[in-house]
Amino acid sequence: ETQDEIANALGVSRRYVAKLLKPLIDEGVVKHPYVVDLEKLSKLNIKFDTDIILKEILNTFEKMGNNVLSNLDMAFIALKNNDIEIAKSIIIQDYALNRMEEEVNIMIKMDALKYLPTTYAMSLSSIASNIERCGDYISNISEEVVNGLKIKNKELRREIDEIYLIIREMFMEAMDVLKIKKRNSKIFELENKLHKKLEKIMEKVSKEKGENINYYIQFGMFLKDVERFGDRCVNIVEIAMELYHGIPRNVLPEGLKKNL
Repeated sequence: ETQDEIANALGVSRRYVAKLLKPLIDEGVVKHPYVVDLEKLSKLNIKFDTDIILKEILNTFEKMGNNVLSNLDMAFIALKNNDIEIAKSIIIQDYALNRMEEEVNIMIKMDALKYLPTTYAMSLSSIASNIERCGDYISNISEEVVNGLKIKNKELRREIDEIYLIIREMFMEAMDVLKIKKRNSKIFELENKLHKKLEKIMEKVSKEKGENINYYIQFGMFLKDVERFGDRCVNIVEIAMELYHGIPRNVLPEGLKKNL
């Protein structure tokens, strides 16, 4: 807007608008012709409707994260104990996460956020999508339990416990980066650890399968969902790092990154 338009919107004189703008222009917060540097503006600690909505979006992310962790814990309990009822309850609850993702996308479209950079809004939407997809993979694991997936021996049970702890830590790390804006993360170390463990487990299952090819396929599907869950955790970290610190994301597809 011009100074006249700002004056009309505020119900004050154009001269007073010029007086208000001068210190902001001197500090480089506002540039001619009245383009706002959002990074410098944020350092002034002025509260806007935008801040309220962004805080609510972060609160929704936290609720989504709590939902994912709770269902992740229950899914692995269901797998270890072959508890079909717990597995079914997780599948039914998946709608709650979908609804929270929709809430985030509705808030992103509110008028108060219309001046945010497009890339910022897209990043928030992408974070919501990745958290929701983590929930989908948990639901997939629960479906495998319902369809008969079982852990056949104690050694394999220990291996499953280990990958559960790894992906749980990966998700908590991703949510920490998102919440407290950490610049450094151990997510990639955890990712490498997960992939090595998954390869080791698949090798064992391959030796155990005998003539039961369905068991091999079903366990392979389970491990693939675990791997994809980990990939989504990495995505959340990379998006948050780019959003908060301007660190570019790795744009290579997951499959190609692993091959490299």
